[in-house]
Amino acid sequence: MKKVLSMFLAIAMCFSLAACSTPGEQQKPAEQAAAAPTTPEAAAPEKKVLKYSLLADAPTLDPQLMNSIPSATVGFHIYEGLMRNHIGEIQPGMAESYEMSEDGKTYTFHLRDAKWSDGVQIKAQDYEYAIKRLVDPATASDYSFLVTTLIKNAGDINAGKMPVDELGVKALDDKTLTIELNNPTGYFLSMLSMSQLCPVRQDLVEKYGKDFSADADKNVYSGPFIVKEWKHEDRIILEKNPNYWNADAIKLDEVHILTVSDPMTAVAMFEQGELDQVNVPAEVLDNYKDQVIYYNDGANDFMKLNMDGSCELENKDLRLAINYAINREDYILLSSHNLYQPNPRYVLPQVNGINGDYGDEYPYEAFPLKGDAAKAKEHLAKAMETLGVSDPKSIDVELLTTDQERTRIEAEVLQNQIQSALGITVTIRQVPYKQRLKMESDHEFEMVVTGWVPDYPDPMSYLELWPTNSPYNHGSYSSAVYDGYINDALTNADPVKRMEALFNAEKTLLEDGAIVPLQLRRNAMLLNPKVKGFETYFVGINYDYIYADIEQ
Repeated sequence: MKKVLSMFLAIAMCFSLAACSTPGEQQKPAEQAAAAPTTPEAAAPEKKVLKYSLLADAPTLDPQLMNSIPSATVGFHIYEGLMRNHIGEIQPGMAESYEMSEDGKTYTFHLRDAKWSDGVQIKAQDYEYAIKRLVDPATASDYSFLVTTLIKNAGDINAGKMPVDELGVKALDDKTLTIELNNPTGYFLSMLSMSQLCPVRQDLVEKYGKDFSADADKNVYSGPFIVKEWKHEDRIILEKNPNYWNADAIKLDEVHILTVSDPMTAVAMFEQGELDQVNVPAEVLDNYKDQVIYYNDGANDFMKLNMDGSCELENKDLRLAINYAINREDYILLSSHNLYQPNPRYVLPQVNGINGDYGDEYPYEAFPLKGDAAKAKEHLAKAMETLGVSDPKSIDVELLTTDQERTRIEAEVLQNQIQSALGITVTIRQVPYKQRLKMESDHEFEMVVTGWVPDYPDPMSYLELWPTNSPYNHGSYSSAVYDGYINDALTNADPVKRMEALFNAEKTLLEDGAIVPLQLRRNAMLLNPKVKGFETYFVGINYDYIYADIEQ
């Protein structure tokens, strides 16, 4: 392995996080006399610093504006929700206790005594303001969809039909918060650890305006860690929050999150002791197969298609032709060396069904894993007739992806499969990750390779993206049938009928060819054996290291 990575070691040295001392520095006699003893018993304990890397910098640390896993994972560690989802276990967060009304629609939360990182008391009003800020159309949060169908009046407020003060979230006093829901929602408590529903201080939002949370010193923090330093596109340094209500349970002193765009460089840094955790690229996985820890990160990758009329993909038959043209087994072999798993559907099979996993209770294969060339050409012929074209090459669609090596390979495999099967033209466009997110949000794409990680372990976490009026419906998909199934699932108290409505919604989405499912992500990581309690999770975040420790 050293031979494979030797070319990267020099680069890796540039990213060193090791603390430096000044060798040979001499003390004056008076300083020597005053110096503390240097016996092991008297020496200050070494800081416990966890170090890992991201392929791209977190786009934002503003909790209500977060729309990516890199941001959400950091947010999970610097903000505190009313509840905390720790690897599937719902634990008390800032709410020391709560009650639920008999009809399951109203929750009353009682906050514990706690302070922000600057020493100011955390109040119920901070949660009320934050959730109203999420829903307020002036905030323009991509994640407002989380609560628009969930919390009383949220949908009308987000649509500009009602004032924000009408939201069903009220601080009764400094320690008591009520939240009124439209319908009983079993997964509601698990959502409350999400950063988008975490508190913010109104005085700081108003003070900094658009620069709120843009730098480490432009926000305060309620969670286990604070942002000590943020060098954009380079690193984020977190430091233990001494004011955190459960600070005694936090063992790490700091967390260093480096931006390392080249996965091979990150592996080289791990070998040099510069990182404590790293995901191994598929192309060198065989060199580490006896050392890696496999985990599913919950993401399903798919191509999102733009149906707003700006390109040929408004045509349903063309969308279905592309879906049947993809050989998903060859795709994961060529793009990830079978590290990932081919996916013939949309909703992650591991989320909760009625009594077990959704995928076991509702098995489904929307498209053959190996593709179907005959059906692809059949749909293409129908599309060409409707579009009035005789040469498939005249159909030219752009495939948007990020500017990383892994995503370039994925895009080229898709380009080759689609062009070979259909004869249409596919043009690849690579942009930085942050720009790709913005272009998706602004509907400035034709096809884009994207993905989704569930925010809570329920099929609705995937399916709530696609109703006609959803702010996250970047592909402009619109189906009265789909909307009807989602409405049934939101209002039906019968768990079987609710789950059947969700399954029918998933089938409708795929039968309309609204997306092109590709793969389920599985990662292989190397972890410093001295690090304990570093957890992976498939809902909402990549890592949970709140209670991690480092043996010394």
